[in-house]
Amino acid sequence: MSTSAIILLFLSSAISGLVMVWLKPGGTKNIKLLLSFSGSFLMAICFLHLLPEVFATSATHVPLFLLVGFFLQLILDYFSGGIEHGHIHLHKDQLKKFPYLVFLSLCFHAFVEAAPAFHIHGHGHEHEVSPLLIGIVLHKIPISIVLASLLLINQIKKATVAFAIILFSLMAPLGGYLGHWLSHTEELANLFPYLLALAAGILLHIATTILLETSENHKFSNMKIISILVGAILAIITTY
Repeated sequence: MSTSAIILLFLSSAISGLVMVWLKPGGTKNIKLLLSFSGSFLMAICFLHLLPEVFATSATHVPLFLLVGFFLQLILDYFSGGIEHGHIHLHKDQLKKFPYLVFLSLCFHAFVEAAPAFHIHGHGHEHEVSPLLIGIVLHKIPISIVLASLLLINQIKKATVAFAIILFSLMAPLGGYLGHWLSHTEELANLFPYLLALAAGILLHIATTILLETSENHKFSNMKIISILVGAILAIITTY
C-alpha cells in the first residue's frame, strides 16, 4: 500500500468537492456522463478481478456476502436518495438542515467499497496505482461534486460543507487501509474474503444501476453509450 495511492484517493475526492464549495452548483449532465464512464470502468474491474477472486477463495459462504453487499447498497440508496448515481433531491422543508442520513449512507458506502483498493492488482502485476483504485477515484470525483452541490443547495454553511467533504474524502482511504490491514494480518486474514465479497456486491449494484439508468424517455443517449464503451475498454487496457 503506497502513500501516493492513499493521497490520490483522498485528494481526488477532496479537491473536486471543495472546488464546488466556491462555485455555484450547476447542472449534472456532464457529471452523469462521468458517472457512466466510472460505472463502466468499475463493472469491468468487477468481472476481471473482484468476482474471480471472490469465487476463488476457499472460505465458506463468501458468495453469500456478495449478495448481501448488493442488497446492502439497495438499502443505502434508500437513505442516500441515490446520490451515488448523481441524483439530487431538494426538499424545501429540509433547507438549512444537514442531511445526516444521506451523508452517513454515502460515507459507509465509500468506506466499504474501497476495502479491496490496495489489494487487487492486474493479473499478478503489482501496480503503484491499481486499476480498481483508478475506478474508485473516477467514481469519487463526481460523487464529491454532487454531495457538495446538494449541501449547498440545501443552504448549508460553506464551512460545514467543506468539513463534510473532507470527512467524506477520508472514508475511502480508511476503508482501503482496513482491507490492506486485514489481508496482511495473519490472525485476521481469513476475514478479508468476506469484506472483499461485500465490497464487490456494493460495486456491482452501483455499476449496474448507473449503466442501466436511462433518460426520461427510456433511451440511452449517444454520449452515454460512448462513455460506457470507453470506460470498459480503458479498464481492459489498464489490466492487461
